[in-house]
Amino acid sequence: MTMKRMLSGFVLGFALLGMLILPPSGKADNSGVKKAVYHVDFSSAKRMNATLRNIYNLVNYYTTNNIDYDVRLVSNSAGVQFMVKDVKGTKFARNKIPAKLAKSIVEMMQSLADGYNVKFEQCNITLQRTHIDKSRLKSFVSVVPSGQVRLVELEGQGYAYIKVK
Repeated sequence: MTMKRMLSGFVLGFALLGMLILPPSGKADNSGVKKAVYHVDFSSAKRMNATLRNIYNLVNYYTTNNIDYDVRLVSNSAGVQFMVKDVKGTKFARNKIPAKLAKSIVEMMQSLADGYNVKFEQCNITLQRTHIDKSRLKSFVSVVPSGQVRLVELEGQGYAYIKVK
């Protein structure tokens, strides 16, 4: 192998290593804080339950291993139905979620917000389009101007984007 090929391989190897180490924004996060944003724009209660379980598993691991983290859930579109205290009078009222599953979702959200400091953020554009007043949101849900813009902002800050299928 020639010196030129070895050098080329060495440079390529370092370039690939850099791609693996740096977050998508291209900026290294030297704070040591693990950051993730979960995107909820769907109406499936089973999928929401799975998303919350994934978040719980992540933050439980970080908490148990004494790792700093910042985990958020950004909701837009049909995800708004999980952010409100009650869906009565909304277009989501017809989505019949079994009581046991609905209770599990509410309890996990509250536990994640209170016990693990997971931040829940709701898109204001969705609130306007669905005619849902901010006062109907659960107490731990904050409003962001746009869910899509918020996701881009967070990814730019080094948050891992996660969407549970």
